[in-house]
Amino acid sequence: MSPANVHVKSGIHNLYSYQFDNAIISLDSALTVDPHHPVQPFLRLAVNWLQAQTESGYDSSYAVIEQKVKNLVPWYKEHISQYPDNAEYPLYLGSVYGMKARISLAKKNWLDVIISGYRGYNYINMAKDLDPQLKDIYMPFGLMEYYSCKMPGSIQFIAGLFGINSDCESGLGKLETAADESYYSWIESSNVLVYAYLYIEKDYHSALKWAKPLVDQFPQNPMFLLLYAETLAKLKMWNELDEILPDIYPYTQQGPHLLRNECHLKYQYLLAMKEFENQNYEDVINLTTNIITDYQMEFDWLLGFAHILRGKCYDIKGERILAIMDYKITASLDNKYPEVIEAEALIDTAYKL
Repeated sequence: MSPANVHVKSGIHNLYSYQFDNAIISLDSALTVDPHHPVQPFLRLAVNWLQAQTESGYDSSYAVIEQKVKNLVPWYKEHISQYPDNAEYPLYLGSVYGMKARISLAKKNWLDVIISGYRGYNYINMAKDLDPQLKDIYMPFGLMEYYSCKMPGSIQFIAGLFGINSDCESGLGKLETAADESYYSWIESSNVLVYAYLYIEKDYHSALKWAKPLVDQFPQNPMFLLLYAETLAKLKMWNELDEILPDIYPYTQQGPHLLRNECHLKYQYLLAMKEFENQNYEDVINLTTNIITDYQMEFDWLLGFAHILRGKCYDIKGERILAIMDYKITASLDNKYPEVIEAEALIDTAYKL
């Protein structure tokens, strides 16, 4: 085991604690101790990307990924040639290509997601052949399989031609294996599982299972705290939600603008769900309108959630035309969340309690 591992693990902890400068210091130490450590370059890419996203904006973060990938691909290929028996070099080269796929995902370019994913998939398969016991490989395998199964049928067909298995249960199973047993990727695997169970599978108890350890391990991570809080809301654990709302609120008032905006939008959505449960529909309309007006997030799923929740309030109040307008906006969003299908149904049939 490399003597740089302690610094790499420190870098990972700082990354997920949103302590980006400290993460870079840790990675610089890792680079000094072991300049050939296979995880350090990929982890540095992740730190640079997330720091750029929170401090400079989404376009800047995409530019970081594009530039860093150009540098890292030849570095990893050289090390694969020099150390052909080390499975971690192809694994993290595959993960580098996965970062490029993320740009396509944000831009809803589904075909490019598969193409970039396929490039990475080949290298991860190489890692699997070299070391089938390397549990970190299960994270990218599971991610590709799960998201491929949520793509349109034509994209699934192309993924199949590339050898990518489009199977939701298999993907979730591999992600759970990584979350339970991997050395490095258990954090990101757990994060993906929370998203999948909370937003797509609507299995809130499973979401809670994977969200709670993330909050316990990384109390300074606002995204993990917000995911945990939303899971509590979906489970109608309102007392537990009330206990952590004061911990969330400071993130809505401080920090870089885009991070503060995202925390504020999600905080208001938590309040909106709570007020909807209490049948305070005017308050829900005000909160969701604030979300819609101030929306600056990278992905549009929360925007769709706000519109459909506001539409339900309008339906309850008998304002059917306004409700349909909201449902149509949610239905028009080209994402893979179940709310899109629900909104399509609500255009034809009014929501009732």
